[in-house]
Amino acid sequence: MNPFSIWAYRFGSFVERRKMALLSIVFLAIPMAALAFSNARPSIGHSIFSPICHQNPQRSFDVVGSLPICARCFGLYVGLGLAGLLLPPFAFRFSKKLVSLTLLTSLAAFGLGFVFPALDANYVRLVFGLALGAGLALLIKSILQ
Repeated sequence: MNPFSIWAYRFGSFVERRKMALLSIVFLAIPMAALAFSNARPSIGHSIFSPICHQNPQRSFDVVGSLPICARCFGLYVGLGLAGLLLPPFAFRFSKKLVSLTLLTSLAAFGLGFVFPALDANYVRLVFGLALGAGLALLIKSILQ
């Protein structure tokens, strides 16, 4: 390998890490903004987040007021942001099976929530949202590579 190709590889991985870090910060900013709007201006928060979430108050965490995003969306954005920041670059190869598994577990939890009411709790939605967000972060990392 010549010195230029080594430099190009290192520069490419540097740029990839910066893009993913910026994207992760944006994804982490969404639930933080939801928290801020639930305390300060709930009506503004609900109007801002209405295009991305159903905002059912029974499926949202109640901090001071009801969050303008549901527990699953909150977990999804936190999972995307944290996995994007904490997973080392190139640590995992993108796997359709892994993303499919996280999606299927979320769908299974949704379906089982009708049969077993204990699985219809907000903390269960949060956990499956975190898992789905981490799987999607792997997908985004593979696209940015």
